[in-house]
Amino acid sequence: MCGFIGTIGLRNAPPPERRAAALESLRHRGPDAEGDSWGPTGWLGFRRLSILDLDERSDQPMTHPGGVRIVFNGEIYNYRELRVELEQLGHRFETSGDTEVLLHGWVEWGEDVFRRCNGMWAVAVLDPARSGVTLARDRFGEKPLHIGQDKSGAWWFASEPAALRAAGVGSGRLDTNALAGLLVYGDTDPGTRTWFDGIELIPPGHIVHLDHNGRVAQPYWSTADLLDETRTSAPASDADVQAALERAVALRLRSDVSVGTSLSGGVDSASIVASIRAVDPDRSLVAFTASFPGHPGDEYDRAALVADRFDVDLHRVEPSVDGFLGDLDDLIRHQGAPFDMPSVYAQWCVMQAAAAAGVTVLLDGQGADETWGGYAKHSTLALLQAARDGHLVTVTSALRSSHGRRNVRDGASSKILGYLVNDHVRGLLLDVLRRRRAAILGPALHTAMPDDPIGSTAATGPLQRGRVGDLDRSILPRLLRYADRNSMAWSREVRLPFLDPEMVEIGLRSNWANGATVGWTKHQLRRSMQGRVPDEVLWRREKSAFDVPTDTWLAQSKLVEQIDAATAHLVELGVLHGENASAINPWVRLSISRFIDVYGLELP
Repeated sequence: MCGFIGTIGLRNAPPPERRAAALESLRHRGPDAEGDSWGPTGWLGFRRLSILDLDERSDQPMTHPGGVRIVFNGEIYNYRELRVELEQLGHRFETSGDTEVLLHGWVEWGEDVFRRCNGMWAVAVLDPARSGVTLARDRFGEKPLHIGQDKSGAWWFASEPAALRAAGVGSGRLDTNALAGLLVYGDTDPGTRTWFDGIELIPPGHIVHLDHNGRVAQPYWSTADLLDETRTSAPASDADVQAALERAVALRLRSDVSVGTSLSGGVDSASIVASIRAVDPDRSLVAFTASFPGHPGDEYDRAALVADRFDVDLHRVEPSVDGFLGDLDDLIRHQGAPFDMPSVYAQWCVMQAAAAAGVTVLLDGQGADETWGGYAKHSTLALLQAARDGHLVTVTSALRSSHGRRNVRDGASSKILGYLVNDHVRGLLLDVLRRRRAAILGPALHTAMPDDPIGSTAATGPLQRGRVGDLDRSILPRLLRYADRNSMAWSREVRLPFLDPEMVEIGLRSNWANGATVGWTKHQLRRSMQGRVPDEVLWRREKSAFDVPTDTWLAQSKLVEQIDAATAHLVELGVLHGENASAINPWVRLSISRFIDVYGLELP
């Protein structure tokens, strides 16, 4: 829910027109209410999407009697349990929502409150007992939080870069290092870097303090630490997996507005629907699925099978090339970044349909693949890890299985290589790739230095490195940005049960290598849903998630014309060399060109 912006370091409140422009840029994130607050510690502005306690008493910014002010984007799912604990400590509440619980939790526990929270959040706290502002982001970064400085040196922070730009933050130039990372490595989400020069992203799982001395960032949670804790732990039982998912779903059904779900033809979303029915059998449930009739990858029939079993009102959404071209600029404006695949538009259409149906909150299956080993490469990494640890029986068993061999073959790609070598060797390989791609990049990018697309390699062993890379850097951040920006564009909220802390811990404990021996990704998750999810969905090998029929779309002249025009535009700007430009993914070319124009960005 919601969006916010704030600043510290100004002598006076921002001018009315500056405040209005910044808040207006966040209207889609919070159409229900607007508020702001100026005080000696700084200015806070807020747009509200009402989910819990719909009364205006829960509007933000919210102030504690002791003077602490807070703005908060997201949901604290265990707010009822935290409230009981705080009441026992003497706290009294005037609302029934989660914002006041978080505010009192800060007063009672300080920064430790975030370790107690189960949810998704971006938070800014102005505490008169501390200088500056304290910012915090949830464990995986489901909710975004950006920072930057204006020309006076004042710090600003906001849910989206567009709000910071409206407040005068950033240089107005495209970050060419980010652009080079996409063109060279296919890196859509370059860590803490954004696509706007002078605007950065707070890392997930971090608390950041900003004041006149600069900033101090401190992690309160990390994927690598969790992996270290779970590496030698025994897998949970199938019954425990089922019960944990039910608990995660039950928490995410807490809402004072309507709750529905996205539904594809895969095991993840089907497991969520089955769990909803298990914890709330009588709930009226609406689901939305993207469908491409006539395309072999269309998942509607499987989604309908799940919907029929669990008495779900299924809405069929059919994205089209005409719709894509008509919505393209709005899609890019809300994403705040280019994209490398059109499935982002399929999700956009699902959220649009949910808005039309009046469903405000949707549960979704994102996060399952990254925590339960859902990609073919995970089988390869798991077996490499097993071989490294001396479990040769496991490796032999997998290679004797026809399905296991296929998973290893399908997962064996150049992307795996980065998880197998040390930092020095990987640096050499990346340098080779950069030099090979130099013939494609135009003069505007010749001095650009893209970041390492894998990120931290603190974890040991190929599987652990792959897990950290997927969760922290290469896959999950992109999917979470897609989900947040697409849902918020239509004033919807997405909740992700598979990123519940307990579910993540159980998923990482599951024996990925054991699944590889029998030829199944997410083997324990599938097994735990046996008898609930239809077998046609549960034991389906093909993997897709609202996959657009790209070959069919790219055969349409109207789209080809747009891609050709975008390519010529990038050559003219000096981003690409004309004779080699076609080597770049066409969706990347199209989205970069439109991104530069939509935001009016300058290049060096």
